[in-house]
Amino acid sequence: MYDFLNRFFGIEASGSTLKRELTGGLTAFLSMSYVIFVNPIILSDAGMPKDAVFMATIISSAIAMLIMGLYAKFPLGIAPCMSMNAFFAYSVVMHMGMPWQDALATVLISSVLFTILGFSGLRTKIIKAIPMEIKQAGTVGLGIFIAFVSFKNVGIIVADPGMMITFGGFNNPNVIIAFVGLIVASFFLVRKNQYAVFYGMIGAAVCGLLIRLGVSNGFFSFSEEIVASLPTLPQGGPLAFPIEPIKTMVNETLFVSFKSLGNILNMRGIIVTLTFLFLDFFGTATTLSAAASQIPDLSQEEFEGNSKIYVADALGSFAGSIFGTSNLSTYIESVSGIIAGARTGLMAVVTALLFLLSIFIYPMLSLVTAAVTTPAMVLIGVFMMQNIDQINWKGGYEIIIPSFLIIVMMPLTGSIALGLTLGFISWELCMIFAGKFKEIPSTMHFIFLISIAYIATL
Repeated sequence: MYDFLNRFFGIEASGSTLKRELTGGLTAFLSMSYVIFVNPIILSDAGMPKDAVFMATIISSAIAMLIMGLYAKFPLGIAPCMSMNAFFAYSVVMHMGMPWQDALATVLISSVLFTILGFSGLRTKIIKAIPMEIKQAGTVGLGIFIAFVSFKNVGIIVADPGMMITFGGFNNPNVIIAFVGLIVASFFLVRKNQYAVFYGMIGAAVCGLLIRLGVSNGFFSFSEEIVASLPTLPQGGPLAFPIEPIKTMVNETLFVSFKSLGNILNMRGIIVTLTFLFLDFFGTATTLSAAASQIPDLSQEEFEGNSKIYVADALGSFAGSIFGTSNLSTYIESVSGIIAGARTGLMAVVTALLFLLSIFIYPMLSLVTAAVTTPAMVLIGVFMMQNIDQINWKGGYEIIIPSFLIIVMMPLTGSIALGLTLGFISWELCMIFAGKFKEIPSTMHFIFLISIAYIATL
């Protein structure tokens, strides 16, 4: 068996060992596993059935990582992207009013387009056409947006007649749970522990269970609504065969994207599809850049120039749209497997198999509330915020103005798409004002026109 694995994956040729690949796969799984619980929470806000999303998350992630491992043969993990599920739920469905079934159809089309780009030379041209500052500002804006939504959902931030928003206060136990989780996650992150997000969620869950225990014994008193929102231990044990989640997925989300294709043949559908494509495309490129920096003997060009990686990513989103989840993307957390020594696609295969085994822990969903997911959401925002230093704030205002608008307008308007389109429009206009029209790539002219068309639909 080892000889077969060694020949197929090139373990020894890459300077790795079987132990390193297995360890890397386990490490990547533990670093990414929070998505199994967080993704259903986010997409349930859009009205999607939580159990179905749980199954779709696991199945589509496993499929994508098997493709990554067996076809692309690279040590990277793929799962539903935390920024794109937020865009799906809070911008597309809740803000724009698109039914989640139609939103899945846009994910389907964007994944097909991404697959085509993955095989073509257009991929490189598009990456080079979008200004670096716009890409980085989009990442920062997404990070702030995700953290803001999490704060709002858990009650840390609430509406205020005078100040528009204000601090919700510690009279809400979910606020305490969220902050305890953040403190735990921060402790491990500062100590450079790669499982910081995972441990933060555990800390929040334990805190929630202790508060529920206090309520049961009469130490605390909260409204029935508040008590119902607290984490609770699964009934009947933590492990079970997921019969009900599978039934829910089959009945409510499976193949819904195909049935809804006719509903997105309009400007709104086109804009949403292109935005998903943009987010997926550049999210993958950013992750590959980070991964390349962890393997000394492989250049960034070897990572970014490998079309198979993009194809695996795109096919993962295609599978996600079929089973019932938002776009998948290459996970920055999976780089922890590379850091642990993995160098081949065997790592991705191991991670995929561990994801499949996790279908038996679906009863644990009762432990994962909005407060428990807050550490993950906020730390994702922290990670994405670091890209702000890639923006040249001392450059011309043709850079500063669009970057600022993207970062500010995403969270303030509650619309990722609007923030991006305002950034594209302002960048083109500011470049023209600066007398740099000839420096604008033709691809950006097309994006500018699409952005204008989107604004006109609002």
